Amino acid sequence: MAFALDNDVFFAALYEGHVAHRKARDWLDQIKSEGWGIALETHLAAMRLLMNPTILGRSAFNGKSALEIVDTELSGTHPGEVLIALGRPDPNLFHKATGHRQIMDFWLVQTARDNGYILITRDRALARTWPEHASLLD
Repeated sequence: MAFALDNDVFFAALYEGHVAHRKARDWLDQIKSEGWGIALETHLAAMRLLMNPTILGRSAFNGKSALEIVDTELSGTHPGEVLIALGRPDPNLFHKATGHRQIMDFWLVQTARDNGYILITRDRALARTWPEHASLLD
């Protein structure tokens, strides 16, 4: 089974200062050989967070370094894929949305699903809403 990481899991695996770093890092290292990836939107969000001085303080990276960090994680013996959505938002998914904050989460579910991946998230509500497409990293 292949796994797509949502941004909270992916960023946690990248950034040692994240509260879930150790859990996300260990999990990612264990499953890489099974197949893994991130949505293009997660790639960009991770770069944005790596460049954000509110999160990383004086250790914030520039664009070149942030891109290299993400691309380095995606390379190696078991490289990660960058997943791209295959179509417009699926009404079967988006009709369940009850709040504006769910839109990107549901998009990641759709992107993972359409590419044959299970989305791994730290968002309990998302995993409960889409148990057939998302799984909780707890």
